[in-house]
Amino acid sequence: MSLTTREAFARLLLALATVLPCAPLSAQEVTEEVARQNTAEAPQEDFSWMSGGIGDEALQEMRRTAAAYNVHVLFSDRQGHYLANVPFAVVGRDGRQIYSGVSDGPMLYLRLPGGAYRVSAEIDGIWQNRAVRAGGKGRPARLSFVARGE
Repeated sequence: MSLTTREAFARLLLALATVLPCAPLSAQEVTEEVARQNTAEAPQEDFSWMSGGIGDEALQEMRRTAAAYNVHVLFSDRQGHYLANVPFAVVGRDGRQIYSGVSDGPMLYLRLPGGAYRVSAEIDGIWQNRAVRAGGKGRPARLSFVARGE
């Protein structure tokens, strides 16, 4: 499923209107809440991840924190439209699953200890796999998962 930025923003505003108190919010408060709602983070002992990138504010938040993650993943379709709500899994060299989750937006950042991993993503009901080597400092490893359907 591919959402345009406008569609995602409209859905978020509708969701915010139904769950936030009736007190009026400033434009800054709305902007900050939109960025928070469009990113997800899951810190763990040796592994953490962050996903999001739907909307300008969330995209800026992702870019601000990008340097802290050593594997960057992007989900899109063949036309270049971003994908959201993509299930993913990370498997270590020994074949054991380290983590699985759902990327809320088209950008998924992983912080992994140095080593070899397999990252998998389910797009259009099909699991795709990519091998990746996570390093220490320096340039992050980049992966791209593209929907195979039309």
